[in-house]
Amino acid sequence: MKTTVLFCILMHFLWLFQGNVHQAVAQNESNLSIYAMMADDQMPAEASRNLETRLQSLLAEQGMADNQYVERFVLTAKVNILSKNIIPTAPTRISQKMDITFIVGDVIENKLFTTKAITLSGIGETETKAYINAFSKIKSHAPALREMLQAAKKEIVNYYTNNCATLLERANTLSAMQNYDEAIHYLMSVPNICTDCFLLCQTTAEEIYKQKIDFEAISLLQQARTEWSKQPNLKGANKVAFLINKINPYSSIYPQVEKLREEISNKLQADEQKEWEFQMKKYEDSQTFKQSIVEACRAIGVAWGQGQPQNVTKTVVRGWLW
Repeated sequence: MKTTVLFCILMHFLWLFQGNVHQAVAQNESNLSIYAMMADDQMPAEASRNLETRLQSLLAEQGMADNQYVERFVLTAKVNILSKNIIPTAPTRISQKMDITFIVGDVIENKLFTTKAITLSGIGETETKAYINAFSKIKSHAPALREMLQAAKKEIVNYYTNNCATLLERANTLSAMQNYDEAIHYLMSVPNICTDCFLLCQTTAEEIYKQKIDFEAISLLQQARTEWSKQPNLKGANKVAFLINKINPYSSIYPQVEKLREEISNKLQADEQKEWEFQMKKYEDSQTFKQSIVEACRAIGVAWGQGQPQNVTKTVVRGWLW
């Protein structure tokens, strides 16, 4: 009877926990990252930057601004001049009529999702000003552009729904090759609108994170033991402190680290112990190690993504324009 009651209580709390997780995911549906990028080198640089800013505003309006994790899905635009006239006024003005084709695609798979073309005209004292005048007429709330982005959103959700198993397999392969940061980056880049895949990838990212810190901890602890065996004194202890201060306390071998700390503390003289304890206090106060595992995974994902060269992405995007 008691077992049955306890089981029912446990299942109730499990149900509440799952519900809270799904509710938290549902409340933060803006985590769909589409990155605005201009790769059309035919336009003046100032005009290109102006259009890129408008693309960013368009994404923000639809809750799709880039979230730093991934630049996989890109919104870009191609401008095609239909006609250009010089107006003989004082000062002379330039009038341009142009087609602007908006494109959303996947730079990893080199795949286009949606496109939408609009025709605009601009006028200005210079060609650049004529471009910018035309771009000022792009409205981020325009129904046609909103529909294009919503269609892209559906395509992206379908991608993750249909390819989640492949993504998990790739992450595990990267992890097996000890490319932990890259694996975590891809897992953390999954938008939470893809609820089931998002939750699976979050769980897998945490598992790979633990593999990463265990792998690092084993090597660091071995180095620390070697240093202590060579110099069982304050000088050796300071070298050990430098090494074990890099070991994450979430590591499964952390009890062995604590055992080594105790061994060193017992070996040192009273005045030397103060220096040792000071080093250990710095370690315990480290803000990095106060992060939750999820926060640590996010930080790794962002750092790895920011470290990748943009020229590869730009080359793919240029291919969509010509």
